[in-house]
Amino acid sequence: MDGWQLDVGGARDAGRTGGHTLWTIICSALLFLTLTTGFYVSTQSSGSSSTPAPYDLLLVLTMAFTFAVGLRFPKDLRLPAILWGLLLLGYAFSGIGALYIERVTDFLLVSTYLVLSMLFFAALVVANPMRNLAIIWWAYTLAAAIAAAIGCAAYFGVMPNAENFLKFSRVRSTFNDPNVFGPFLVGPILFLIYRLSMSSRRRDLLLVPVVGLLFLAIFLSFSRGAWGNLIFAGGIFLVLTWMTATSARQIARLTLAVSLIGVLAAVVVAWALSSDVVSELFEERFSLTQSYDVSEEGGRFAVQEQAIQTIIEQPLGIGPSQWAKIVGIDPHNVYLNVFLAGGWLSGIAFIGLMLSTMILGFRACFVGTPFQGLQIVAVATFTAHAAEAFLIDIDNWRHVYLLMGLVWGGIAYVRINSEGTNRRARPVGGIAGHPDGFAA
Repeated sequence: MDGWQLDVGGARDAGRTGGHTLWTIICSALLFLTLTTGFYVSTQSSGSSSTPAPYDLLLVLTMAFTFAVGLRFPKDLRLPAILWGLLLLGYAFSGIGALYIERVTDFLLVSTYLVLSMLFFAALVVANPMRNLAIIWWAYTLAAAIAAAIGCAAYFGVMPNAENFLKFSRVRSTFNDPNVFGPFLVGPILFLIYRLSMSSRRRDLLLVPVVGLLFLAIFLSFSRGAWGNLIFAGGIFLVLTWMTATSARQIARLTLAVSLIGVLAAVVVAWALSSDVVSELFEERFSLTQSYDVSEEGGRFAVQEQAIQTIIEQPLGIGPSQWAKIVGIDPHNVYLNVFLAGGWLSGIAFIGLMLSTMILGFRACFVGTPFQGLQIVAVATFTAHAAEAFLIDIDNWRHVYLLMGLVWGGIAYVRINSEGTNRRARPVGGIAGHPDGFAA
């Protein structure tokens, strides 16, 4: 497999019995530990959104170690790498003349780190999709379950310092905001639904309470974006899974699993609404618009109109992390935010990146790979996040870059394996994955 980096792992371990296995175990353990710590990304105590969380520090260590022992960037990731490069270039050019230049450096550093993390996850999928996807999804789901348990426990006051995990009576758990916490749970919910629909083992029924916990947590976040995200992602997941099913039995199993999960979700929501406090807040949040959306001065829509006018007048952009400082409020639309921060160069590159990720990701879903179901989960979840991006800024959400990396990893793997055996992807470390994609 052609790559951008020498395969140092193979040369280093060639003369050692079991060397590949040792490095594989270490890399896998680091990856699982890193993603499990993804449940805690709150930076409110530090007061700076650029302060690294434990997840960030561990991810940098994991990336460095994994590349040192042999992981490579396949050339089939050139397209996202080029588009990300153009976006960051636009940020750098516009940042030269920014009013608050001190905010530009931190923004560029964080953005570069997030881009590298996306490419890293994609490279992992290409290297060994079955093994690495299993590790990633189970660790991600464990992190979501921990965050959901903390959030629900805080909401019902059964843990100390519960107010630290709430924001305006809404669950934010170990995240900065409920509107980030809620969408974080969408991917693991779809993953568990897929797992239950494919499993024939009784012990997997233990996953049903976990799904119920995640549903309760996303409901108690009272995030309209998260609710819509889950519904949209679930719809895409169902359509793609039904379209790619190879037998009537598979369709029947999926339909049964979704029906049972739907009943479970209805029971969870009904139980939560039995509380007067919950029902009052739900009634307040269950509307398409809020007062801060339609306010003529400082409302979301008014600010977005102002942002569009600025984009037209200043095609080179005003610099990263400047708009909120100048106007006092973000446009709550990541596409407008990118155009504002990096001008038309960054904006067009970002739109091209999002469209190519979704279009090529959907195509990869129809290729019969051993991890086809997990590709559908990643594509459905990412597409829903791309839609929610019209209503909120997602460009600094760590799990969005994870999802994009999983989608592009699947795209690159399909491309490599469709171009002949000379460029066939091989597992880093030499350990074959399991065909069901669930053995960690």
